[in-house]
Amino acid sequence: MMTAENCRSKAAELLGAAEVARDPKTSASLRRTAELWTALALQIEQNPYSRRHPPAPVRRPADLAEPRKTGNTDTVHVADVLRERLQLSDSDKPRS
Repeated sequence: MMTAENCRSKAAELLGAAEVARDPKTSASLRRTAELWTALALQIEQNPYSRRHPPAPVRRPADLAEPRKTGNTDTVHVADVLRERLQLSDSDKPRS
């Protein structure tokens, strides 16, 4: 993700290049581009959605195969609830 710090760093880099450029047109172009990077940095700072959020926890595939552990021994399996609601008999259960 592009951050305001990244944009300011690019702007500073371009300003440095503009100072040592021999061609006035090149120098002016580099300064304009630096201004754009600075404007982008300001835009990122003002955007409420650009603030960093902690990443969502990632469940590895091995974790997905195991049922989540809960402290409650009265947990109901989704398949059992669906069978009951759909009025399926035990003979309709998938064989494992």
